[in-house]
Amino acid sequence: MTGRIDGLDLLDTLPEPGHILYAFPSRPAADRRLLDDLAVDWAAGKDLLNAPGARERLRHACVGDLLARAYPGLRPDRAAPLAAWLAWLFVIDDHHDVDDHHGVHDHHDRARQDREELSRLARALAHIWRRVAPAQSPAWRTRFLTHVREFLSAFRDEGANRRTGHVPALRDYVPLRRASGGITPCLDLLEYSTGLEVPPALHDTEPLRVMFDRAADVVVWVNDAISLKKELAIGETNNGVLVVQREHAMSLQDAVRHVYARVTRDVQEFLAAERELHNGRARISDSERTALLSLITGMKAWMRGNLDWSARAGRYGPDGISRP
Repeated sequence: MTGRIDGLDLLDTLPEPGHILYAFPSRPAADRRLLDDLAVDWAAGKDLLNAPGARERLRHACVGDLLARAYPGLRPDRAAPLAAWLAWLFVIDDHHDVDDHHGVHDHHDRARQDREELSRLARALAHIWRRVAPAQSPAWRTRFLTHVREFLSAFRDEGANRRTGHVPALRDYVPLRRASGGITPCLDLLEYSTGLEVPPALHDTEPLRVMFDRAADVVVWVNDAISLKKELAIGETNNGVLVVQREHAMSLQDAVRHVYARVTRDVQEFLAAERELHNGRARISDSERTALLSLITGMKAWMRGNLDWSARAGRYGPDGISRP
């Protein structure tokens, strides 16, 4: 990383004023403290916060702020499982970040600690699944489980990159980051959060698939830009800004601008696909249309809410650990 962090304090990692992301409405983070408490209390109750500083790191993640911004129409009776899911994502990320970046000197101790921690994480994920799955259709459950498996696989691949100092090529990084960010199951949970499920026939349409992928890409690339300073400080290699910098041989600031130009294109493709979806000739019922509009609103809320949350969360401050 030598030479990369000179002038880091001057690096601007937020979108410039007038960026297309700001056209999406910013949602107030009502009840964020209550939602924070749900997340922290659940994680503590599942013995996921035993490591030194783990509780403070989860507090700094501001789970309640993200949950309130990214899930419009959230049913009160479904807040707790969603808070648990986001807490689980942050805890597993912190577990791997701490181990991969700082290491454990005794390999036997590390192996034992990993087995114990991963066992607790597996039990905690099963607990979330038991609360969420009964409310959802078989098609939704299959889609969610597929995305969770892809997340875990990509997460392992990113861990290998960190340990070897490997910066992926751009063509490899795009699908890797979409999966490793955990955003695809988060978008799936929009339907659970409201109790309004989009039928499989609509999910299988090209416009909705494009919208889903572009929304996911916007979230993870914005996160990469905003978390850049922190990730440079801890030696992270899985960051889109670093990938772009290496691919195009440009400065860090120019790479950040390039990333936000990419985000602009992703948002434009999302909006074009939305127009195509609305202009399609497929006949859907009023209830299906309501569910579809709810999902679209949620994807837009995730894109803007992630930006607002990322800029505020203590996760990217001096005491934080990198990304969701």
